[in-house]
Amino acid sequence: MHRDAYPSPPPWSGSLRAEVEKGFATTGADTPGWPNPRPDMEPPADEEYSRCLDPGKYRILDARVAAWAQVLAGRGLASTSDLPAASAATWIGAFRGVEGLLRVQEIRPVRPRGLALLLATTLVDGEPFGLDIAVAGDTAAPVLIDAMPSCGCDACDDGSASLLDDLDGWFVVVATGGVVHARDGKRSITRTADGWQGTGDDLDEAWLRAETPVPPGMRRWIGAPWL
Repeated sequence: MHRDAYPSPPPWSGSLRAEVEKGFATTGADTPGWPNPRPDMEPPADEEYSRCLDPGKYRILDARVAAWAQVLAGRGLASTSDLPAASAATWIGAFRGVEGLLRVQEIRPVRPRGLALLLATTLVDGEPFGLDIAVAGDTAAPVLIDAMPSCGCDACDDGSASLLDDLDGWFVVVATGGVVHARDGKRSITRTADGWQGTGDDLDEAWLRAETPVPPGMRRWIGAPWL
């Protein structure tokens, strides 16, 4: 991830996230968090790279989404609905088949021209696991922007706090509006809460600014602010 010169979080984000945290006390009551298993950066054991002893702990992500959905609906900012689970297999950049998907939720802003946030609960060994995250516009097909956790093995686990912070960040990024994602056949770049991340060569963070021209063949997902 690149942490470049992006504007500070919008002034509304602090109060919104505080309200989500309060609601999460209820929606997350049955999905407790967990500490970083290696707070002093000690190396993982070799066997941790090939295992996840408690995959069910990642259901905490669904509980956090529920808290966001409640707060956004309560403020009259967005509504949440279910889409066919198989729809996530057709997202641009999707890497899972239908058998790896359980549920897709669409969080769509009330204000016009905002990007919708799509969250697909994934399956591993037939059990709910993490989230695949996409954005979509009125005329822009859904495109995958992240998968959480990025790796579910015990060696890569750094606790639930950072995971929830990253998920909160996607809500803030999409609700802020502007260019969230740009891609062509070989490259992609996505705005994050504190910078940008991308794949491919010769990436330019300026592509995430609506006023900046982009190379031929590059598509951008641009939305109006939710509030």
